[in-house]
Amino acid sequence: MFCHEYDPERPTDLRQMSTGIGGWRADEPPTVQLTLAVGLWNLTGPGRVKCRIGVRRPGEDLTFLGEGEALVDAPGGMVIMPLKLTLTFERPGIYWAIGEFGGHLLVEVPFSVTEDEAPTMRAPIAH
Repeated sequence: MFCHEYDPERPTDLRQMSTGIGGWRADEPPTVQLTLAVGLWNLTGPGRVKCRIGVRRPGEDLTFLGEGEALVDAPGGMVIMPLKLTLTFERPGIYWAIGEFGGHLLVEVPFSVTEDEAPTMRAPIAH
């Protein structure tokens, strides 16, 4: 899920969760800082989990933006992997954050951008 103002000290605090933004304008496409909080269950032993994060913009192919990693402990444990992104939304539509783990696309999270007010936010983007 996407979170605004994610606090790693409180990894399960999802009060700032968002699935989209409204108020998009062509003359001022918004640039937004988001954190994609990916929760991973450890089914194996301890070690590092590496992830590549990418974005699929409306009408475009997947572009990888960066990498992240987390240390996992005992089997059955969960790790929250916060991946910070700063994205400019050039046009309205559905943007997809893609998480690749071990060469496999395992996470696809949609984020909607609309000219209308988004259902998850009460106010349009401040310009």
